[in-house]
Amino acid sequence: MSRWSWSAKDIREARELDVLRSENDVLPLWLREQQSRFSAWVHEVGGLWDFSPESLDRLEAAVRERFTLLEEFREQEDDAFLQVASWYLGEVHNHHRGTQWQVHPDGKGRFRWKWYPFVIPPWDRLDDYEDEDGIEYDARPIIDPLSSLRAVLLEPYERPYPGQTLRSELDDYAPKKD
Repeated sequence: MSRWSWSAKDIREARELDVLRSENDVLPLWLREQQSRFSAWVHEVGGLWDFSPESLDRLEAAVRERFTLLEEFREQEDDAFLQVASWYLGEVHNHHRGTQWQVHPDGKGRFRWKWYPFVIPPWDRLDDYEDEDGIEYDARPIIDPLSSLRAVLLEPYERPYPGQTLRSELDDYAPKKD
């Protein structure tokens, strides 16, 4: 289905979802919590954390140093180390690719279905991206930082995009239109 076959109602509902995911009570709480934890995280991890693309190589190394098994990672997904690391990764995307944070709130101040905040280009860049299959109206790339960090523990050929690194993920925002 091409974007032009979507009804005005479908587009309005998609826009309303985008607003809900951006403007809710859950997201600012999570963002403030991670930002407030950042100094302690930097002290624990060590090194220079300047929100540069190059720092993502150090972030990968820090994750690999701390975790060797996916089970360990999954058990600690809600802990400060991974939550701040996720926030940091998303902030690098925001600084260098103009993305914004969103989350799927459940309306009760919690995350629904263990979905965590993610970054996505803003709605006004919707037309920069096209679904090559013509199925999705909203083809903006979505990066879930926690999933990206989890993929660091996989072998390069096991990753969703073989060989992808945290830094190369920044390239996902190149417009797909001809």
